[in-house]
Amino acid sequence: MARPTTIKGSKFLIQLETAEGSGVYAAPCALVSKGVNFAAATADLNVPDCDDPDAPTFTERVVQALSASVSGSGTLAMESLATWREWFDSGLEKNIRVKVDATLAEGGGYWQMSAVLATFNLNANQGELAQVEVGIQSDGAWTWTDAAA
Repeated sequence: MARPTTIKGSKFLIQLETAEGSGVYAAPCALVSKGVNFAAATADLNVPDCDDPDAPTFTERVVQALSASVSGSGTLAMESLATWREWFDSGLEKNIRVKVDATLAEGGGYWQMSAVLATFNLNANQGELAQVEVGIQSDGAWTWTDAAA
């Protein structure tokens, strides 16, 4: 059995464009749990058999829409609070990257998309560190860019 190539969780990054149109991206501090989920909205169509119309139909599916949702959570870093708060309060889209920080040979690269900050949650328990949780939704198409060679 060949050993798979793996990466540490710290190499899976959610990066936000630092200023609109700058092309400069940075990962907000202290997100320790990160994820991206791609979904397809489908329509189900029943297709009859032309030679035997009384036979059971088969269901065919057509993809109608694609979307991505990005999530992150961790200890609230005060250095990142203004970034999250200002983005959420603006109600505007922002360019983001979801980066698999690995070499091209390892399959690394990033998805880039416009997105909105759909959820921004802060919580804390007495005697513990405050936590942040964010939910980001794609706004249109995304692209994949391979890591530099």
